[in-house]
Amino acid sequence: MNQLWHKTLLCLLMAQFVGLGILFPLHTVSAHLSIAIQGLSFFFGGLGLLALVSVALRKDWALWAVLAATSFKLTIDLYAWATQVDRGVLLWLGVTINIAIIGIAFKTRQPVRAEVTALQKIFYASVLVLAFLIGLWGLFFPAQSLQVLPFAVPPLHARFLGSMYLSGATFMALNILASRWSEVRVVTPMITVWTGMLGFISLFYLDAFNWQRIQVWIWFFAYIGFPLVAAWIAWYQRSQTEHPSRSPMAPTLRTYLWVQGGLVTTLALCLLFAPGAMAPLWPWKITPLLAHIYSAPFLSYGLGSLYALRQKSWLEVRILVYATLVFAAAVLAASFIHIGLFDFKRIAPWLWFGGFALSTIALGLFGAVPKLRSQRPQF
Repeated sequence: MNQLWHKTLLCLLMAQFVGLGILFPLHTVSAHLSIAIQGLSFFFGGLGLLALVSVALRKDWALWAVLAATSFKLTIDLYAWATQVDRGVLLWLGVTINIAIIGIAFKTRQPVRAEVTALQKIFYASVLVLAFLIGLWGLFFPAQSLQVLPFAVPPLHARFLGSMYLSGATFMALNILASRWSEVRVVTPMITVWTGMLGFISLFYLDAFNWQRIQVWIWFFAYIGFPLVAAWIAWYQRSQTEHPSRSPMAPTLRTYLWVQGGLVTTLALCLLFAPGAMAPLWPWKITPLLAHIYSAPFLSYGLGSLYALRQKSWLEVRILVYATLVFAAAVLAASFIHIGLFDFKRIAPWLWFGGFALSTIALGLFGAVPKLRSQRPQF
């Protein structure tokens, strides 16, 4: 980072810290917000100070701290807007400062590596923790899903969401175990799509969120911060186009990914843009909010499958295949648990069970049978 950009970033972070480390903690105390939120506000402030000091000292990890602090500040700005604490000039000044900081972070060059770095693995681990908790509660303690979600959902919905998040946790666990960027190249932008879409959709349902609950703060910080950091990683790694020297992906797997990507992306777009029309077609009763929420992971699966077609070997798509297998199998199991809620006089349940059964079988075979996923070497 050259001297001008360094000084500019420092000035912006000092201005950001006024709201992040001073005004917001004072507000949480004066407004008598919960002790948990008051504690969170001081954590926010501490991270803002850490970001400022790390940039001043030119630490290698400084921009990671900057993006985390900026995600917290954007969450605070969203709270101010949603609760009408502030909708004036001060709020928009803060948003402008945050956007400028993000712009500098994306403009600043980072080392491009063929390996998955320790900092990247720490990021994947943070996503893993949230995904695993929601997946665990959703699948095994659906009646208590409000402990981890910002809104209540019935048991079948909780288990369906739990299946998605357990799949997300699988993505992240395999990312952490990966050693080369080529292994996580597909999954990292999928994080941006999944979490970014959830954050964007939530903006249209702000009235459904109670900002007195700590789960709401975690929800919005995660779905602002995770897509931002994942997009930043993918951006600075964009020139890392190395493909491992392995046998080419089998045509069977490539065809499957093409079909899966096309069908799931189409489903996601229908849920996103026509939730009212999709609700009566769904195998069980859903609201427009849930239709929109379901669209986010489906869009991630669909676009991820299509992006996987640009890869050359099994090693580059195996994480996608294994994690999608977890999703399909978990959804199938959850659906059987609640099979009484499906009306088999309609075609939708048959398509639902048939589609997930076929996906589970196909993905399981790709994961277990090497000749189905890779071409034999040519001599």
